[in-house]
Amino acid sequence: MEKKDLKPAGVFHYFEEICQVPRPSKKEEKIIAYLKAFGEKHKLETKVDEAGNVLIKKPATPGMENRKTVVLQSHIDMVCEKNNDVKHDFLTDPIETEIDGEWLKAKGTTLGADNGIGVRSYRMPLHRGRGDRTDRCLRPERRLHERRHSVEPRFRR
Repeated sequence: MEKKDLKPAGVFHYFEEICQVPRPSKKEEKIIAYLKAFGEKHKLETKVDEAGNVLIKKPATPGMENRKTVVLQSHIDMVCEKNNDVKHDFLTDPIETEIDGEWLKAKGTTLGADNGIGVRSYRMPLHRGRGDRTDRCLRPERRLHERRHSVEPRFRR
């Protein structure tokens, strides 16, 4: 098996993209910038508070504005551990992934999949358009809220 064969392909495409962004705990500036750029690229309302929480909002599908809001949330940092024989700088180096049998693993470091996959999971619904399957699942307003620390009151609205 090769990376290109992993299913669902969209999940692993975005996860691989996220693996390219360094995101150690307490040093989340690069992943925050990445998420902010994603929201802005897709013309979604995007906010970052002083604590580094990222909030991305997508408006309701027309006709669904009165339905309940769906909120998707996870942390954006990762635990950074590496094997003693591995040279890796978690502040600058991407996570190198490899296929080992049926497993996607990191080469000598932690994978960061605990919420790298969580972050990936909302990117697809946020950038998809009206009328696709995901759009029917997430109504009326999709929110991506990356929680780092306490949430500012203006985010709670």
